[in-house]
Amino acid sequence: MPEIQDFDPDVYFGIAAENLLRNFGERALYYAEEALKKMRALGDDDGFDMWLGIQRQMIERVRRTHIPEGATIH
Repeated sequence: MPEIQDFDPDVYFGIAAENLLRNFGERALYYAEEALKKMRALGDDDGFDMWLGIQRQMIERVRRTHIPEGATIH
């Protein structure tokens, strides 16, 4: 029987983050924040976790694009 691999949602969060940033630019971060507020207000823990993962991926991508060549991050 084939071994079942653990599911890594970060792969999918990364795809969603990339698409949102491509379509909305850095404004996608605002939309993610609004989605987090809505999920929290609805008490949707799964939706909140999903949007938190997407937001983290977007922040990482934006941060990487704003680091000058040769800069060292501490």
